[in-house]
Amino acid sequence: MATTEEYVTNKQIKTRLKRSAGQLDGVLRMMDENHPCEDVLVQLSAVKSSIDKAMKLVIARNINNCVDAMTTADVQNLEHSLDLLLKTK
Repeated sequence: MATTEEYVTNKQIKTRLKRSAGQLDGVLRMMDENHPCEDVLVQLSAVKSSIDKAMKLVIARNINNCVDAMTTADVQNLEHSLDLLLKTK
């Protein structure tokens, strides 16, 4: 698992969001081309997962910026908690 310091830059978050936007554009094309509902839903699920990951990055960056005295183990525990939270959405 990556540590917070490895993925807290704006550039990395924007890259994730641009990837999500590209996936969503693909879903729109699939709909224009009358792809089956199941295929569209699979791709929408991928978009949702990508957005959830972007949200985790933003939250992790905020936590890292707000709490300077955390140990690496504390950061990893928070990341794990964030992963669990996003999986339960």
